[in-house]
Amino acid sequence: MMLPRCPICGKPMVVKELKCEEHDVIVRGTFEVPPYVFLDEEDTKFVLMFLRARGNLKEIERLTGIGYFALRGKLERLLEKMGLTPIDTDEESTEADVFRLLKEKKITVEEAIALLKKRRGGEEDGRVAK
Repeated sequence: MMLPRCPICGKPMVVKELKCEEHDVIVRGTFEVPPYVFLDEEDTKFVLMFLRARGNLKEIERLTGIGYFALRGKLERLLEKMGLTPIDTDEESTEADVFRLLKEKKITVEEAIALLKKRRGGEEDGRVAK
């Protein structure tokens, strides 16, 4: 069940009470909730599919027909919605991933160039901006 947001300001509501229906025990306080409880139904379905595919976006692409980069963008938006930052990856392995995707014809040359420029923080000619 998704926790609601305030109908006036849109900010997340705070959990103040927990209840055991079996024993009619009530605990009051302010309780932290994990970041995924505020996802809408569509986002929750994506997260479940992502987990079932063991994080393999290519598999999700195969199952849904949605392009790899669209799925990657959705994943980035979910991280942002949940207030999470990606774990930094080794730049070499990231570049190797781009070249592998290019070799497997999963991305175009133009997409590979754009990804590498983005990763390196470089300018149009590939030099690092100062």
